[in-house]
Amino acid sequence: MESKQGYTFTGPALRLLGYAGMIALVILAAVFFRERAWFLDIAYQTFLMVNEGTVQVMVNRFGSAVVQLLPLLAIKAEAPLAVVSLLYSISFPLLFLFFYWLTVKVLRNDRLGWAIVLLYTLIVYDAFYWATSEQQQGLGAVLVFFAYWLRFPRQDRRWMWLVSALGVVILAYYHPLIFISFFFLWAFFGLHLREKLVGRPYWLMAGGMLLVLAVKSLIFANWYDNDKYSTFSTNLVKFFPNYFDFPAHAKFLENALSLWYFFPVFMLLVTAFYAYRRYWLKLALVWVTGLGYLMLLHIGAPNATNRFYVEVNYMALTIFVMVPFLFDITPLLRERTLFWLFAGILVLRLVTIAAHHTPFEERWQWIAQRMSATPPEEQRFFLDEDSAPMDTLLMSWAVPYESLIITHCRSGREGVKTLLIHPDTLRFGADLHRDSVFITPFQTFPASILNRHYFPLPEQDYFMLSQ
Repeated sequence: MESKQGYTFTGPALRLLGYAGMIALVILAAVFFRERAWFLDIAYQTFLMVNEGTVQVMVNRFGSAVVQLLPLLAIKAEAPLAVVSLLYSISFPLLFLFFYWLTVKVLRNDRLGWAIVLLYTLIVYDAFYWATSEQQQGLGAVLVFFAYWLRFPRQDRRWMWLVSALGVVILAYYHPLIFISFFFLWAFFGLHLREKLVGRPYWLMAGGMLLVLAVKSLIFANWYDNDKYSTFSTNLVKFFPNYFDFPAHAKFLENALSLWYFFPVFMLLVTAFYAYRRYWLKLALVWVTGLGYLMLLHIGAPNATNRFYVEVNYMALTIFVMVPFLFDITPLLRERTLFWLFAGILVLRLVTIAAHHTPFEERWQWIAQRMSATPPEEQRFFLDEDSAPMDTLLMSWAVPYESLIITHCRSGREGVKTLLIHPDTLRFGADLHRDSVFITPFQTFPASILNRHYFPLPEQDYFMLSQ
């Protein structure tokens, strides 16, 4: 049952279990740092931090700078690149652990604390290894924000309004989809607490978010988000009225039943409970938000090609289902029962996540093995996509950066090599025979941009990688 403090459990067991779950994520991030930090965006951002010596904020998503501080400090100290990768990998779950601590210790909200724990475990499989999405960080931050509002609902001091205003801006700039979880939580707690919470400050908070979103969209728009909006608008017209024919729907259902199995279970539990108690507005909120959110995602990406990418977006569904479960159903359960339920979920999900490392390990090992089989004196290579295992998680755009980092970590700075993979390597023509360039699928750079401490590539042509 709920304690007199409001949202805390009566005993410490569930709180400590939450800490154990979050610390376990840090340990897994350390064990599998290669699979996480040598994969796509994190490898690319590591490359940029090494060469530019500063945090890398992409498309105005400023929240991402927080998780780059530890690896950047290591780069400034010229620490081994493997240490940089390790620190980058664990920075994400360390931030999530901080979210949990702030929620349960400072803001005294065990229920939203457990929403954070479940957010990073329940609908997480590939997403653990593609850690870089700002959406993951923003979803945790929005739960902390509402824990703050439940702690200080009256907002009767100036510093409280300052925190609220800053929080709204931070959330809006974390990721373009965060506003959906924000307004779901705003509506849910408005229904849940009614006169205890809903008043002028609560409406002003929602209005503030709308204002920031409008300013961000109209004045501070960026090319990436504009491209996403354009794709969505095009698909909205192109596929009308056949929105239920998208392959993404079937893929989601299959994955929900086989990989994210706790989501449909808790969705059914919440639905049955709300129907039995006749909480029709809450039931409508859960289903309308959930189905609307899925349709929004699938119109934007009808084929849902890369599961690791779309899974990050699906993580918000955990909030839509588990917050209602935590606030309306768990108060009716004995804490001992709840402890064993959550312990079982945590163990099963953590083991499942850990066991899934193989495809992410195989991709970096392929690069490492191909590079180690080349003559030591040759350090720049190119390969046509037809000769690479592109049916795996290997993606050609990131390989030049990944190969630099992997070879440095495996063979030391003197063994650094780079590999260019492209469907048409002939287009690089003369650049392949210039001895002072670093070639990527997007752009050819002068080799002088490379940090010589980490990437001391010699002046030489690119060699075709032998079969």
